[in-house]
Amino acid sequence: MIKKFLILLCILFQFIVFHSSSQVQDYTQWHLPDRAIMRIGKGGINDMMLSPDGTQLAVGTDIGVWIYDAHTGTEISLLKVNPRGVRTVNCIAFSPDGNTLAIGNWVLGGAVELWDVNKGELITVMKERIGRVKSLVFSPDGRLLTCLSWNRNVEYHMWEIESGREVLSFTGDQVGLFNGLALSPDSNYIASAARGELFLWDPFNKEKLHTIPYEGWSLAISPDSKILVGGSTTLKSWDTKSGEELLTYEGHTRNVESIVFAPDGNTFASGDTGGKINLWNLVPAQHIEGDKHPQDIEKDQQPSLAKILRSITGNNKTKKPDKLLKRTLMGHTLPIKALHFSTDGEKLVSGSDDGTAKIWEVNTGNEPLTILGHTGSIKDIQFINNGTTLLSGGSDGVITQTNLDEAGISQEIIQTKPPWYAFDMIFSKDGKTVASGCWGDVRLWNTETQKFYPPLGKYDEFVLTLAFSPDEKLLGSGHWRGRVFLWDVPNRKLYKTLDGHTEDVRSVAFSPNGKWFASGSKDGTVNLWNLDDFTKTTLPIQAENGFEEVVFTPENNLITALWNGEIKVWNTETKEHIGDFFDARGTPSGLDISPDGKNIITGSHSGLIRIYDMESRSLSHQFSTGDSAGTTKFAFSPDGSILVSGSNNGTLLLWDLEDMGLVGR
Repeated sequence: MIKKFLILLCILFQFIVFHSSSQVQDYTQWHLPDRAIMRIGKGGINDMMLSPDGTQLAVGTDIGVWIYDAHTGTEISLLKVNPRGVRTVNCIAFSPDGNTLAIGNWVLGGAVELWDVNKGELITVMKERIGRVKSLVFSPDGRLLTCLSWNRNVEYHMWEIESGREVLSFTGDQVGLFNGLALSPDSNYIASAARGELFLWDPFNKEKLHTIPYEGWSLAISPDSKILVGGSTTLKSWDTKSGEELLTYEGHTRNVESIVFAPDGNTFASGDTGGKINLWNLVPAQHIEGDKHPQDIEKDQQPSLAKILRSITGNNKTKKPDKLLKRTLMGHTLPIKALHFSTDGEKLVSGSDDGTAKIWEVNTGNEPLTILGHTGSIKDIQFINNGTTLLSGGSDGVITQTNLDEAGISQEIIQTKPPWYAFDMIFSKDGKTVASGCWGDVRLWNTETQKFYPPLGKYDEFVLTLAFSPDEKLLGSGHWRGRVFLWDVPNRKLYKTLDGHTEDVRSVAFSPNGKWFASGSKDGTVNLWNLDDFTKTTLPIQAENGFEEVVFTPENNLITALWNGEIKVWNTETKEHIGDFFDARGTPSGLDISPDGKNIITGSHSGLIRIYDMESRSLSHQFSTGDSAGTTKFAFSPDGSILVSGSNNGTLLLWDLEDMGLVGR
């Protein structure tokens, strides 16, 4: 049995680890939910930070915070944060002594928590229902913690850590938040972006200082609170005291998602949606006298910083001064989600949606460490090689190959480097061909050559769902606005356009006998196509909020899962409604059938997994992943003893179905 083999491997691995080093553990076993055997993947990156002494790297994800050895990349621990919102961990900050980590969540139910890094334990919850936590800053002496969040307005809170007393709070009345929200490292200023304008706030005096015309995605304030930087493809700087625009920084062709200042305030880094990171001089390098920064000149000579910078560039604010761009760091392929400088400013850490976390040397641009495994939302899972290899593919285009054989458990990470996110991905039965939908592109990846073929087709309507026919000669794709296509896989060209939907197509499937093709749409209809003559039948049901999933049984009947949670079974030959599943509720996220056809399984956006008996159409088991993200895909081992569930948080969980009594009934 696959399950027994997996358990034996895990026990063997732990035995070897225990006797070789007390410091190393098998992180796939950390904080597993009940009945889960293993976790693969670590969750997508939301934030990351080096400890003050530079020895540890903390990576905030949708399942918690991973603590790594910053020199070797070895996993030290996982702070398994209880889910509170859409993202379990959105923002993190180390205390000055490195012993405490502040963690901020994402709506709904956002909170600020303090954790003991060494013990891996929750110390206290500073405040709950605080909204979307964007920034956390400890005071230099570690006595105070400041939080900036969005909770229908800009919220600022400062607490005395020892007593838990809130010493200052401020609410900035702002209608809507357009991405940018920044707190100065000294906690004295707030910058927030609405659509078309930028606000600067003084939380201590509880007032709005400036309103500035602005179009951008990201913001950052210098450590001394004197300079604000923000923008989209073009960045600009402003004097926070006067609100005057200072300099323009041009060097990105994609929107900037993350900006951070170095501790000395002379340098800042910006990362864009294409994976590029630029390091900038705040002012032109040739105008810095030795190591003296304009802020220091201001102290000596008393003119305003704005006047100093205008003396450099004149009054032409759009002119690009020389030597602003220090260095470009290329190594990521998808949007930069997190940037942070070490306390000495010599290293920069970066996290990306491509599943990697990197440490860079600022002065050389060298990349001494890359950490893998933080993959995006799981789009497909497939067992190959008689169940000894497990493939999973994420929205970042990363394929994780987990080998389960006599030699032990090993992994290989393959980065397909798609041009953008994969809205869906599906493996062929042997795993040698991967189909993915990147925006409006339908693409095929050859795992042997590790290259993409030219796109099968490019459309304005995003690709939402894909399915291979049983003989894998056809590929079905469902798109925005009701578009459905069949593709000739061997010849890599369009085979047939299927009309009939008016809104987004959320799920497509082929029957096991290759005769039927089904598509379910947001428009509330399911179309069933006979592939022999392409006659179409629209099933006699109208779902007000549409269909989420369609799947065929081994007997070629069709199961449809509605947005409102109803699950129905249809006879494909007669087009008759056979029956409904009892106790089915909640919007389904993922739907599959066991190899023997005796059980169907559904997921939900809360991490709840439900198993139904096909014969009685009743709920037999339910269990939870323990995370807030929704399940997306399922796969069964060939003998049906192991269930693999994939999640929006980028992780897989392997479950023991034999222990639940669902095998050999």
